[in-house]
Amino acid sequence: MKISKIDVFRNSRLAMGLALFIVALTAASLISKEANRTVLVWASTGDLAPGQIVMQSDITPVSVLLAQSAKNYLSSSAEIVGTTVLTKISMGDLIPGSAIGAGSNFVNQRLFPLTVALSDIPISLARGDVIDLYALNASNAKELVAPVLLGSSISVEQVLERNNSGVVSVLVILENEEILPILNFLGDSRLIIVRTR
Repeated sequence: MKISKIDVFRNSRLAMGLALFIVALTAASLISKEANRTVLVWASTGDLAPGQIVMQSDITPVSVLLAQSAKNYLSSSAEIVGTTVLTKISMGDLIPGSAIGAGSNFVNQRLFPLTVALSDIPISLARGDVIDLYALNASNAKELVAPVLLGSSISVEQVLERNNSGVVSVLVILENEEILPILNFLGDSRLIIVRTR
């Protein structure tokens, strides 16, 4: 049985084509596997402000492809409920390790309730917002005094449900030394909350 040169050429081309196809499939599989090395890290379900204690409802695990920067973010296996927020974290952000600290570092902070007219707070003020607090003379004050900035970059811990009374209770996080100066203005001043960006 004679095998012509044409048959040998065809068979070698077929074998080479199959080999190249197998190599391409293997390479594609390896590249895909390398590209899909995702990790589970914590992300914020809402805005978190400095001084807040992280609750379970504040975080959710997400699968992301981070490559070299994975070490900068907190793995979902890390226990961070009960820790304190050090820097502002926006809703949906991955939580970096540098943004969370131990609660014991914040023994100087207190939760302080404010009662503010509904018209004097931003619409949709919520936990995790950062605000500036101003005091204006009440309408029945005897003399006009310029507005006073009582505090800046104050973290909102909670906004209690709005009702028909026309006022809203806002729980904020203050340093010990900020409390007395603010208390001095509460009796005869109108409080204005300005949300920072």
